[in-house]
Amino acid sequence: DFLKPFDRALNKYATKTSDTLEFIQYLKSRFQQTNFTLPANNLVTADTRNNLQTPNINQTNSGNQILKPIEEELFKNNIREQLPVTPSITTSIEKQKILILAATPNKLNLGLEIRKIEEAIRRATKRDMFDIKISTAVRPQNIRREIQEEKPTIVHFCGHGLDDGSLLLEDDGGNHKQVSPRGLARLFQQHSDYVNCVLLNACHSVQTADAISQHINYVIAMNQEIRDEAAIAFAEGFYDGLGYKNLDEQDVFQRAFDEGIIAIGLEDYSQECVPVLKKKLEHIKNRN
Repeated sequence: DFLKPFDRALNKYATKTSDTLEFIQYLKSRFQQTNFTLPANNLVTADTRNNLQTPNINQTNSGNQILKPIEEELFKNNIREQLPVTPSITTSIEKQKILILAATPNKLNLGLEIRKIEEAIRRATKRDMFDIKISTAVRPQNIRREIQEEKPTIVHFCGHGLDDGSLLLEDDGGNHKQVSPRGLARLFQQHSDYVNCVLLNACHSVQTADAISQHINYVIAMNQEIRDEAAIAFAEGFYDGLGYKNLDEQDVFQRAFDEGIIAIGLEDYSQECVPVLKKKLEHIKNRN
């Protein structure tokens, strides 16, 4: 529901003349009559957002210079700014950098997972579009610095998650160090201009995904414990799907997620329901 800006405007100008309030109500009804829709794939590029069909200002405004700024505020700013701009991996000519952050406090088989990811990228029809950066035995501060320095499109964390949603890393002394969902959400909020997808291939990471997806367009996590081999199968399928030749109208991250689920099912691990995909767009819709 994208009508809330109009309701806020009615409250904001409540002390103004009745003509002003009637004009806002008119704009609200005019907006409801337009073909204001998101693209079928829910991907909103900068060009799409700027060209959304909204009522023509010259048609709705009779020339009253007092009312014109109110109309421009509603149609030019409030409505369009609610929509996230989604970098599209299918249309960008730049390389997509994948940053793999591996933590090894419980000696998971992360080497195999990383190798499977690299193999999936090498098989990809668009393999030249991807650049992989790997950082192992990461500490909390390593994550912050690596994201800032590499500016990746995709951040892939492989490691261990705790029941409360925290990720388990190590400190400089080799001791276990928990990183909370709140801390990770604040981190990714600072990097939402270029990070488009976060994959938390760790047990019980869905709470962290909920927090991060308020800022990042796509976040994948596990809603319970997942076996190592199932996590590896999902990662392999995900990057296979990401590298397939896709039609422009496809949501490539949804397609890659679905491919990961299929990969788990084909191995008969009975854990197809463990990975979940969270989207920033869902938070936008819920707020409206």
